Amino acid sequence: MTTSDAVPRPPLVVPAVLVSALSGAFVAVQGRLNGDLSAAGAGALVATWLSYVGTLVTVAVVVALQGRAPATARILRHDAAWWWYAVGLCGVPIVITFALGIPIVGVAVASVCAVAGQTVAGLGLDARGIGVPEPLRPTGRRLVAALVAVAGLAAAVGSGTGSGTGSTGSRVGTATVVGLGVLMFVGGAVLTGQQAGNGRVNLLTGDAVLPALTSSAGGTAGVTLLVALAAVSGGLGGVDLPGPGRWYLYLGGPLGAAITVAAAWAIRHLGTFALTLGVVGGQMLTAVVVDLVGGVGVRWSTVVAVLLTTTATALVVLPRRARVRPTTAPDDRP
Repeated sequence: MTTSDAVPRPPLVVPAVLVSALSGAFVAVQGRLNGDLSAAGAGALVATWLSYVGTLVTVAVVVALQGRAPATARILRHDAAWWWYAVGLCGVPIVITFALGIPIVGVAVASVCAVAGQTVAGLGLDARGIGVPEPLRPTGRRLVAALVAVAGLAAAVGSGTGSGTGSTGSRVGTATVVGLGVLMFVGGAVLTGQQAGNGRVNLLTGDAVLPALTSSAGGTAGVTLLVALAAVSGGLGGVDLPGPGRWYLYLGGPLGAAITVAAAWAIRHLGTFALTLGVVGGQMLTAVVVDLVGGVGVRWSTVVAVLLTTTATALVVLPRRARVRPTTAPDDRP
């Protein structure tokens, strides 16, 4: 391990938390846009494909504008491993389930459901040292934070099942909300694999943009295969893409690029679990705002879920009080 790969110094923790929170805000907005694109006629699968294509194109343009295309091509040709691309598949489930579920339950409820999955999975990945310079053991504070975040999941699902209607105004059954909640929980858990994998690529290359390029390429390939299979089976017959008048619905791709780059940089300074909770803070607060602005409304139980996940974030990222070390002999000091 080189000096640059060592555990990051405290001064970078606060910027990393802010970057992760901004990434979370983008996640909430992207979810709303993809959900609206799906509900406008694209369908969840095509909306996901358009989002991935937009992410890949955006990252490629950034690399080209930076004048790094030749150097990036050399790295990909000589150093890239297959898993650099495969981790992009880990983001597909959450994008699809968000596109499917957000028009029904709203951004805030969907976000908390995904967050619980990310929280639980993040603990395990950190403990194994995946995506971080060295393993981060599941301390008492981290375990409490995980329990608090899962409590937020329960509050969010309770909010969705108690409302009776979705964000589109249609009647929503309890089984539908719970089913979507489970799918988004699983999607959130799988998403941590992409975050950890991209963090590892960042550690290996020292480049936060490169993992965004490889993971978006892998994810685009996977979703393209799904779209092709759906087309062959006749599953895309009802697709109707919104026209230029609703161009903003296609901004999920560029937002995805910003999310991936920000997370790839922040994870090496926070770890998968703390990154997840930092993202959660920004995602949940923005999700509430998005739902309020969008006319969905926010129930008290959703507000409780936001407060719980924010508390979980604080438990992990706030510095612990220094312990008093026992007196040692002079030759025992560093």
